[in-house]
Amino acid sequence: MSALLLALLVSFPVRIAILGDRTGSPDDAEFGIAVDAILEMSPDLVLSVGDFVEGNGDVETAARDWEHILPTLCKLTDRFPFVFTPGNNDIWNAETEALWERYTGTRPSRIEELLGIKFVVWDSSIPDMLTSELVAEIDEFTSDMNGEEPWIFITHKPFWFMSYQDSAAVRELMDLMEERMPLAVIGGHIHLFAAWRENGILYVSAGPSGSAVPDPDPETGDFTQLGWMTVWPDSVAYSVVDARGVYPETINTGEEMDLAYRYRRELLDPRPLEQELESAILRLTPVEEVPRAISLEIEPGSWGLQPLRLDLEELSEAEDLVFTQDPAGSPYPSPVISVRLQYGARDRELSFRKHWQVLRRANAFLSQVRMDGAASEGEYRLPVNTYFADFDGQPSSIPRTWFQAATDGERLFLVMEMTDCPGDSEDYAGFILAAPDNSYLWLRIFHDGSTEARTLSSRWELLPWEAGLETAVSAGDSSWCAEISVDTSILQLFDGHAGVHVYRSAGGSFGTWVYPVEFDSATMGRVWLQVR
Repeated sequence: MSALLLALLVSFPVRIAILGDRTGSPDDAEFGIAVDAILEMSPDLVLSVGDFVEGNGDVETAARDWEHILPTLCKLTDRFPFVFTPGNNDIWNAETEALWERYTGTRPSRIEELLGIKFVVWDSSIPDMLTSELVAEIDEFTSDMNGEEPWIFITHKPFWFMSYQDSAAVRELMDLMEERMPLAVIGGHIHLFAAWRENGILYVSAGPSGSAVPDPDPETGDFTQLGWMTVWPDSVAYSVVDARGVYPETINTGEEMDLAYRYRRELLDPRPLEQELESAILRLTPVEEVPRAISLEIEPGSWGLQPLRLDLEELSEAEDLVFTQDPAGSPYPSPVISVRLQYGARDRELSFRKHWQVLRRANAFLSQVRMDGAASEGEYRLPVNTYFADFDGQPSSIPRTWFQAATDGERLFLVMEMTDCPGDSEDYAGFILAAPDNSYLWLRIFHDGSTEARTLSSRWELLPWEAGLETAVSAGDSSWCAEISVDTSILQLFDGHAGVHVYRSAGGSFGTWVYPVEFDSATMGRVWLQVR
């Protein structure tokens, strides 16, 4: 049935189902439940906020993921008018943009008129920060919109709710929306539901519809869900639906979502743990102007931290808390800090946990190294670097693994020796190194000697890593060894230290030298490069 005919047949109100993100931790069961619920509710139209496919930076993987979800998606697209919005996991380069157009049949940015409503879809898949230049682009793109006819603005990234955006640019966007007067401004991306209304416009961050949420919390918008929006010519109503019930748009405001996010990011600033020290320091930094009572509980892991519980009656300024420590041999499991507090104008309850970061150090002494895939005598100095953590920060069960570092003044050498894992399971060594301009070098070396080498740019684009790298692999009777050489000129050095992650995947086991393994130079291990 054509969109024009549908527009002639339908009358207001229009019932719209909002399908949230599927990526991050894709859960096909949850996604299928959301799709089946939409089929049962029989809306007039379905709107997606983007991020259908995972991809993980690989175009072929993205294509396979599209093929995987199409049968489920077609249950909706074959029955209802469907508005696609591109997400950052859907499009990150020209190849994935071509995939998007092939599988959706649409352009990433466009204006569609369906059922008497104009849907203005603006592609925010690649830019991470809203700028005045992007607002000017949106201004031009929406120049024909004036609020006389009902219209909705949709983009994947809800810049209006995202902390650390340029507040001036966000204000420009919201002033523009007030001038253009859409009924609603809708995004996704951050996997949390929140909404607020300003000057008659509904601003929404739609929560996920197909990604796993281990500990759902409707009060903070953190749960698998679908949105249900009812549209009249001059107003909208919004509800959130999951298996537990139907929730109003007021369950989580944009201000509350921002505060909860900032508390998780800003309240705790633990000095990284060092085994050579006798104490540990945890700085608490207020997030709100209102003094708050804070309750802390410490799971000491292998560090023997004391005290294990602290209750602060009123946190109104930054405060340093001092703990004694008596670390054991292994840094894992590392301590976990549990926090309870109230926040926001409605005194919402917030609980969260954070691993206390462990500072791991290694030395790269001056040496002459021959790249042969082995730690030959005299090339690398003792001691070897051991102790790896699994995905949960517990001691890893990977077969015995260790690495050493060296430098010749121009190159950083890392050699990693690994006991074979049983069977024919995939086995590889992984290395992540901090590079200039907030980029990262990412290398995987497999047991058979094959490699995957990429650069992750500051725009989160995965590009080939083609220069400044040499690798070698050797195998023994029950172990294998991976050796790499990286030009120090392509590394970002911090006071003579390189930021490095070293990890291994062996069959069903995983181990990382620094927990957690992530693309963040602030939490990477430190390898000192001797210069003379």
